[in-house]
Amino acid sequence: MRRRFDRALADHWVLAAALAALTALLLRFRNAVDVDVWLHLRIGRELRRGEWFGSLPDPLVVLADRAYLPTQWLAEILGSLIVDAAGLAGLRVLRLLALLVLFAATYATARRAMTPARATGVVVLVAATTAAAWAERPQVAGLALAAVTVLLWDRTLADGRPRWVLVPIAWVWAMLHGTWALGLAFGGLAVLVALLTRRSTTRWPGVMGVLAAAVAVTAATPLGPRLLLEPFAVSASARAGVNEWQPPTVTNPLYLLVLAAVAVIVLRTLTRRPVDPAALAFALAAAGLAAYSVRTVAFAALLLVPALVRAFPSARSPSFSRREAGPLVAAAVVIALAPGVVWGAPSSGPLGSSVDAALAGLPGGTVAAVDVRVSGWVLAEHPGLRPLRDLRAEVYTPSTAAAYESFTDAEPGWQAYADEHGVEVVVAAEDEALDRALSADPGWVPAADDGTYRLWRRS
Repeated sequence: MRRRFDRALADHWVLAAALAALTALLLRFRNAVDVDVWLHLRIGRELRRGEWFGSLPDPLVVLADRAYLPTQWLAEILGSLIVDAAGLAGLRVLRLLALLVLFAATYATARRAMTPARATGVVVLVAATTAAAWAERPQVAGLALAAVTVLLWDRTLADGRPRWVLVPIAWVWAMLHGTWALGLAFGGLAVLVALLTRRSTTRWPGVMGVLAAAVAVTAATPLGPRLLLEPFAVSASARAGVNEWQPPTVTNPLYLLVLAAVAVIVLRTLTRRPVDPAALAFALAAAGLAAYSVRTVAFAALLLVPALVRAFPSARSPSFSRREAGPLVAAAVVIALAPGVVWGAPSSGPLGSSVDAALAGLPGGTVAAVDVRVSGWVLAEHPGLRPLRDLRAEVYTPSTAAAYESFTDAEPGWQAYADEHGVEVVVAAEDEALDRALSADPGWVPAADDGTYRLWRRS
């Protein structure tokens, strides 16, 4: 018995070390600040100044013809305050905390029916499959709360007791990120699983009360009931042209990893007796959510955890001990101190100093056609300018979006489009269609060049 326990503890240490190394490596691979970060910072600063959007004209860009609803307002205000006080390092501390919550909740979910080593292995799998969502954005907070939500609903399925703490979690989540809708969906899935398994211990009035109250408090944020439909409106607008909102392809390795895990779980479940419908329900829901869009692959990975718990329970799952905590704490410390996680990670914007300096010298109110990939940076660092468009796909009607894409692709009529909208400067990616068209037009002259982007002005 002593030898088996020591071997299990050694396996736990090895897997915890693998989790720490994998996490630090995946964060280190993020060699640039996410382009959305700068837009969130500008919106946060506008919100702090009392601008709550919700009407036209839009305070940020020229082309917006739909009113913007700041569904991530709390995260954006907090993020802008922290960056103003501590720079991007402060934002990365928040990301680190969110990841630790993600890992802790995943471990706790798996640990209910697994050994420490096996539960840590599940966390390694979740770390690998959620890595694409680890940007310094409000989405990572949604991912952490989703993991906590899965944990609490899984505990409800295990003992039938409602977890009323899910209600304030849903309320806070609804002010942090639009993925709050997935939290409600996870609750609905848990209710379905409880019906499939016909557990007599389920306290149905309380369980249904928690789910109903979670829906109700979502409509009780400062944005009111209109928030309930906004995630679906955003999804419908973004799926047409934003990659992360479109279904993943078979070349997406994280999607393939989720599907592989689903296949293993389904095969394992079907070969065991009795067949556990809960494991199948969670696994198939994970496959469906992963297939929906690139951005939901990470959230689908969280549904693998309760499925794995049911498909691969440990024959013996010892109670939590202090010796078990050592590898977990060590992994957390290594992740926190690893270069590139908080300190030493990229902090500069996407534009070089020459283009930034030229933009800073423009008069306030100048209308600029800015490559959408750097639009957030221009909005955050050059607030006096008026870009045509930014990354908020939901604030543009399809016709407006299509006309702008035609302009950036330098299709016939692009000069008339620039004249119509009073464009004075253009920031274009070098050697792409618009940059080549500008270079051939004597009405435009290059004003700055950083090797990646070129700033053009009317001659």
